[in-house]
Amino acid sequence: MTENAASAGRWRVVTTMLRLAWQADRAAAVLAFVLAGLQALTLASFGLWLKLVVDGIQTGNPLTVVAGAAGGVISIAINVSFAYGGQRAQSRLRDHTRYMMNAQILNLVGAAPTLELHESPQHLNELSAFQREGHQLSQVLPRMVELCTVTVQIITTAVLMVLVNPLLLALPLFAVPSLLVSFKTSRIMRDSGRRAATPARLAEHLVEVTAAPGGAKEVRLFRLQAELLSRFHQAHYQIRRLNGQAQLHVAALSLAGRLVFIAAYVASIALVVRLVADGEASIGEAALIAVLAGQVLGLVSGSSEVLQLTIRSLVAADRFVSLQDLFGRAAQQGHSTRPVPLRLRRGITLSDVSYQYDNTAHPALEKIHLDLPAGSTVAIVGENGAGKSTLVKLLAGLYSPTHGTITIDEEDLASVDLAQWQDRISAAFQDHARFELLVRETIALGDVQLLSGDADPDARVLEALDRAAATDVLSALPHGLGTQLGSGWPAGVDLSGGQWQKLAIARAMMCPAPALLLLDEPSAALDPETEHRLFEAWTQVAQELRERVGSITVLVSHRFSTVRMADRIVVLRNGTIAEQGSHEELVRKNGLYAELFNLQAAAYR
Repeated sequence: MTENAASAGRWRVVTTMLRLAWQADRAAAVLAFVLAGLQALTLASFGLWLKLVVDGIQTGNPLTVVAGAAGGVISIAINVSFAYGGQRAQSRLRDHTRYMMNAQILNLVGAAPTLELHESPQHLNELSAFQREGHQLSQVLPRMVELCTVTVQIITTAVLMVLVNPLLLALPLFAVPSLLVSFKTSRIMRDSGRRAATPARLAEHLVEVTAAPGGAKEVRLFRLQAELLSRFHQAHYQIRRLNGQAQLHVAALSLAGRLVFIAAYVASIALVVRLVADGEASIGEAALIAVLAGQVLGLVSGSSEVLQLTIRSLVAADRFVSLQDLFGRAAQQGHSTRPVPLRLRRGITLSDVSYQYDNTAHPALEKIHLDLPAGSTVAIVGENGAGKSTLVKLLAGLYSPTHGTITIDEEDLASVDLAQWQDRISAAFQDHARFELLVRETIALGDVQLLSGDADPDARVLEALDRAAATDVLSALPHGLGTQLGSGWPAGVDLSGGQWQKLAIARAMMCPAPALLLLDEPSAALDPETEHRLFEAWTQVAQELRERVGSITVLVSHRFSTVRMADRIVVLRNGTIAEQGSHEELVRKNGLYAELFNLQAAAYR
């Protein structure tokens, strides 16, 4: 990136943050900046009041002395009031802006229709850094207000110096190297932070996995404490080494910039002394210059630090803006005006579809040709790593094919509105989410509009539990549908893996008429009998939906007693379709499916 592009990027970040502040709290935003400017003016005026006092004493004019003293006292009182009001306004603005930033990121992350961004290490680093830099982000606007204060002080001080002697204007100019160094040092710290992002994520991951119940068990049983602690120390050593190198470089540059100004500061004091000795300036003007020069010295030291902190905060804000752009583009990726058909008539067709994950040597799926007729029930089987889950995510629009096309009733999935398509899908996954809410809420999320309406969701929730063969979960809960889930909450109850999975399946059953139901190993934690009853119950419901909306059901399972009920079975091997057909056809073919089926059948004998 060129310097001009970087500068344009910085200005865009500044304007974005100012616009966000305006949207978050207009009154607090205006008040914070106005009070900051007025506070800077009162600080710069102290020298003027001191000049009046000194000149009044020198000339024997008591009115001038009183006016100077009164002005100084009033300035102090006003300054204290402005400082208090400004702090209150900044605090309110900081809280409201931070809330809006988190809300926008949450909205944008949720709006992205595909999963690529969630699985990219680079983007995960950015998200992790965004979360770690919460303090820096909350300081963006206060730093900008502080920089506004310093800027007004520098301008006011420069004007007052010119009134005494134009040569003194050179003093603030000698602060320019120190300020320019701030931009350089901010880039150094930013680059250091980016290099440290990966070890920082590793350190956080080690803490999280050790604290989580599942990880804690293995840490103890496998005696991993020393190993994980060693890796944690290594990660932090890398972070400290990178930060230490950057800080040494920054300290050397900052010292050089300040030495330039200190030389000019000494020269300005010598000039004022000579002016007074030659009778070209009064003692009051000398006092004014002494105060102003001291303020400039403080401003240079302070403004350099303020500028560095501001730029550092803007780096965090830049990450926020970049994530906005990134997820905003992703959200628009699947946006189209072409609607999804209300009823599937032909079904879904995959033509020469391939998909390859980033940084992998071979495609997860390659040259897939597959028809899923409307109203059909299709089972997908295969060994681990065969590409089953990848295929499911492609059907859901969570991945975009790297090659080939997926059509819905002969309409290319890439040309329809993905959000609309995903509204017509319901799904249950093996790696399902555990929403720690009330039981009724955890299930009703499968039809989120039900939660926002006035209707009582309990009847629909109970129906979904029944279709998921999960009504037995309620008998183990102290307050039925009103039970709080999650042992970390007051009166919260934790569930077994199988119980959580049943609730996830019930959530998938909340959708009254999905065009596509995806069951991706949803019952891996359930016993074979329960899984069989679940799929049998859904098959009966699917018969009615087949006629009404042409629903397609796709089941991924490793249990052949269940998949044999499907209209068609697709067998994947190494990312390709090895064979497909009904259970009877595949058994007669005596190929891979028959081999796997016989192996499993023998295990149950």
